[in-house]
Amino acid sequence: MNTLRSEFKVGVLAVAGIVLLVLGVNYLKGFNPLSRSKNFYAVYDNVSGLATGNPVLINGFQVGQIRRIEFLPDGSGHLLVEFSVNHQDLTFAKNSVAMIHSSDLFGTKAIRIEQGDAQELAMPGDTLIDNIEDDIAAQVQKQIEPLQRKTTDLIKGVEKVIENIESIFNSEATDKLPAALESMERTVNSLERTAANLDSTVAENRTNFRLVMSNVERLTGTLRASSGDLTNAIENFSDVSDSLANIEFAATMARANEALTHVSQITKDLTEGEGSLGKLLKSDSLHDGLVATNMELQLLLDDLQLNPWKYVQVSVFGGKRSKSELSKKDLQRLKGLIQEELEAAEGGSSPNP
Repeated sequence: MNTLRSEFKVGVLAVAGIVLLVLGVNYLKGFNPLSRSKNFYAVYDNVSGLATGNPVLINGFQVGQIRRIEFLPDGSGHLLVEFSVNHQDLTFAKNSVAMIHSSDLFGTKAIRIEQGDAQELAMPGDTLIDNIEDDIAAQVQKQIEPLQRKTTDLIKGVEKVIENIESIFNSEATDKLPAALESMERTVNSLERTAANLDSTVAENRTNFRLVMSNVERLTGTLRASSGDLTNAIENFSDVSDSLANIEFAATMARANEALTHVSQITKDLTEGEGSLGKLLKSDSLHDGLVATNMELQLLLDDLQLNPWKYVQVSVFGGKRSKSELSKKDLQRLKGLIQEELEAAEGGSSPNP
């Protein structure tokens, strides 16, 4: 009987110790079974090593822990994370973000609740917005990547410099080095001779240089003395420019264009035979009439030469003679006068054929 009592006491003490141990461990993890907690949820594609019992932080202070992590039953592979907030008086907006981040250098994951700006508060059982922050290693990698690229470029530059140095000191370049040094020496000697010749030339022409400078000074003085005349010339040129600028070129050109238009119209009318002058230039009737008149006058002259008594009657001693002959000189003079009149009339009025 005493033995049973002792075993019962040992069993009760063992169970009590185990219960106290579990409660103590959970308490150390932030779970207080005696306090009333609020549970919230978040859905992630990847929890990045988040485990049950990991802390939940707000402003760096632990306010709860991860209660449960499991796959959604829809087969999408998304993970449902249940976490608790043990402070009853703690509130945050419904659009707050449950951010998975690394809480220490060892990569321990935790959920950091980032406050939202909505007026509506999150209630127990709500699902918050999920997000995952890069861990420390990823952040360090992002910071190192630009430095790594610069280091790679620097290494490539150093390698190129080394290759150039090696190409300088290879056997072929070393063989050509004495010739290059000799060429440089010849170049330096040539420059020295050129400098010496230049010094001697300057020394020989120093007097001429002084004369040139003296002439330049005299020319400068002359220009300075004539500055008034130059000013007047510039002012006169300015007046001429102003006068040219004040001329109404537009109106003058308009009148010139109008005159050219009239001349062109007159020329066109003459060419087309319009008007009296155009008809005179283009019509053949005047030319034909002059030719016919010329022929008739020619016949008249011939008849006058052969039968002058038909046209001239001479009275001698009060009587009349029906027949009288003109001298050849008078006939030639009369014929010349008639011919000159015909040529003058034909030359002034004959149209262009």
